[in-house]
Amino acid sequence: LEGKTLYLIDVQWGGPTAGYSVLEVMQEWFNKHMPGVKTVLRHIKGNMFTDDPELWKEIGAQGDAAIVGIAQ
Repeated sequence: LEGKTLYLIDVQWGGPTAGYSVLEVMQEWFNKHMPGVKTVLRHIKGNMFTDDPELWKEIGAQGDAAIVGIAQ
C-alpha cells in the first residue's frame, strides 16, 4: 500500500455517526503505522440503501483501494 490512496467509506449504517468513529480510528492507525498510505475518509451520500455514483467515480479515478464498512 506504500504510496497508494486508500478510501475509508462509511455507508451510514445506524446513522451518520455510527460507523464513522471506527473508520477514524483506522485512519489514525494508518497515519501512525503506515504514513506512506494516504487515507481519505468519506460518508456516502444518503444512506446505506442509496447509491453514490459520484463517490465511486472519484474512488476509481483517485483511489487505489477502498474499505467500505459499517460499524456500530
